[in-house]
Amino acid sequence: MTTCRSDLPQPPTPPGLFPTPIQLLLLRACLATAAEARAAWEEWSSLVDLDHVDHESWYLVPLLDKNLRAIGVTGHPWLGRIKGYRRYIWAKNRSLLARVGQMVQELRPIVGENLLIIKGVALACGHYADPGLRTTRDFDCMVKPESVPHVLRHFKSLGWKIPRWIEGDWNRYGPDVETQCRVDQIPTSFCTDYPDGAIPPTPGQQSILSDDRMHIDLHWYLMPDLCGTAANDTFWDSAVPLRLPDGSEVRTLQATDLLFHCCLHDIFWPWFTIPSTRWIVDAVTLLRDSKSIKWRRLVDLAEQLRYTLRLGTALSYVASTFPRQICIPEEVIQFLLNRDHSAEEIGDYQERMGLPPNGQEYPRSPMIFLHPATFSPSVFTDYQRFRFTYYWRFWVRSVPLNDSWLQEIRAFACFLRVRWGLPKLWLVFVIAPFRAARRIYRKYFFSAGRARTAATLGLTT
Repeated sequence: MTTCRSDLPQPPTPPGLFPTPIQLLLLRACLATAAEARAAWEEWSSLVDLDHVDHESWYLVPLLDKNLRAIGVTGHPWLGRIKGYRRYIWAKNRSLLARVGQMVQELRPIVGENLLIIKGVALACGHYADPGLRTTRDFDCMVKPESVPHVLRHFKSLGWKIPRWIEGDWNRYGPDVETQCRVDQIPTSFCTDYPDGAIPPTPGQQSILSDDRMHIDLHWYLMPDLCGTAANDTFWDSAVPLRLPDGSEVRTLQATDLLFHCCLHDIFWPWFTIPSTRWIVDAVTLLRDSKSIKWRRLVDLAEQLRYTLRLGTALSYVASTFPRQICIPEEVIQFLLNRDHSAEEIGDYQERMGLPPNGQEYPRSPMIFLHPATFSPSVFTDYQRFRFTYYWRFWVRSVPLNDSWLQEIRAFACFLRVRWGLPKLWLVFVIAPFRAARRIYRKYFFSAGRARTAATLGLTT
């Protein structure tokens, strides 16, 4: 039986994953042309206070300035501030890109050619007419998993702050990088007690901070829920060259893969308190050059990695919101939304959209939405619930997304080794039977003995 999106319960109101009406006005002012952009600008500027605009909207201000100049808007008191902010972002991006060029040269001896520039820097340098139009706060790069320990050591030796790097104290902060490398889980295990007030990091990536507030996001998996070497090899194999402003030659994702990434990375993170807008601008920028998009590859990626519902939803929203600016083949969207989806993909889509099977919307709270108690047993199997439960409680992604039961068992053992604080993986198989026996005794025999004693003494339990 084929399950399509129309068969799923729909929320009574548009989900908070998409831009608000006021954000949508700003997006139209940035991306539309002529009368449509002017009307959106006039309405948006009449509704908001520039001193209290959300941070997602500030990301769009450089593009807003460019479009307002193109359509001939003059005389508004905000234009001077908007122009000044665009110059500020241009200067910040120029400084960031200069540092990126230096770091690329530093990393060459460590990673060789196995370095991909992704996200903001790749889009700003490769697809925007002016790198200053795309607000870029940090530098995202991707390396092979086996290079992660060497890259982290390099930055640690230069005095950079790596929140998760507590060498020798892995019982408290999770296993060291070398240990996790041996079990193919580099580093994806955390606790909630971090030094220097650091925020718990995301699986598959590591934040690195310098004293002058330069921020690097080092990735070894493209996305947090895309774990495993095999799943990421396709992006390495199809990488294309990119020239940085200083002339450095690097590699980045091809346009199709960048579109795939930007449509999935920000939109479906329900703990964002403000809906993301950057992914829409990035997607429209990429789709304006539709000849560079390989639709067959995009569909194949979504099918292979089980993102058809999420990608179809994102593309459908962009196509319906900006029909005059971009052209997405209707058959692509219909195929993604109406194909035969797996139960796991449907469950993932429903949870991220806040849609349990009974059609009632989940309370959309950053702390409640992902709590295991909100997962419906009819959506997730027990094993899927196990994955998500322990990912939430201990920030562990020890279970890779693959179809091998041997890998699943091995990954589960890796999780137990971290959870129990064991130095060797083989100790899990020694200790697990004793812990299981103790749990059974406490649950059935010890509790039954206490109940009999209480009954004998005339006590209530």
